[in-house]
Amino acid sequence: MEKLRRAAIMAMCVLLLSACTYKTAGEAIQNDIPFNIKQIVHKQKVKDGWLVFYTTQQKDGTNKFDALAVAYIKGSKKDGWENAGHNHWTYYKNDFMILYADVFHTYQENGKLDNKLPVVFGKIVNPDIRSVEAAGADGKFTKINIIEKGNERYYYAIGDYKEVRALGADGKEMDRQGEKQ
Repeated sequence: MEKLRRAAIMAMCVLLLSACTYKTAGEAIQNDIPFNIKQIVHKQKVKDGWLVFYTTQQKDGTNKFDALAVAYIKGSKKDGWENAGHNHWTYYKNDFMILYADVFHTYQENGKLDNKLPVVFGKIVNPDIRSVEAAGADGKFTKINIIEKGNERYYYAIGDYKEVRALGADGKEMDRQGEKQ
């Protein structure tokens, strides 16, 4: 009787744990991100998964707006896929650009840090912005990726960046956001 009880408990645990993962990363993106995804801007392969840069339509009273968000979809074909976080978005009005900065952490079962993924993601609002740069701990700015999606432009970088600046065609700084390192 005890063996049957243990087997039943083990089967329930396996079912519960497998219910938290999906067969494909696409299924995890579609079903495990808690916000309505208006548009996937970019997917970037990283250690143990994907960073998914997307917009989500939110509202404040009667005003609707497109907010920026990033999800870390962790997993593999063998173990399944899940949304490892963070499940929040950012939005504010700015005439130049919008910045979303976050760090994703995953931990081993013993509690030790497994993976740290710092990321900056933003939307370019001003059409006169030609490039975006991000500064690392040394304070030096480096040009980062710009993605065109429809009529919109976005930027992103993976790394220990907290401060970004927008440059015009003449190379002059138009805007700077984030925390100075």
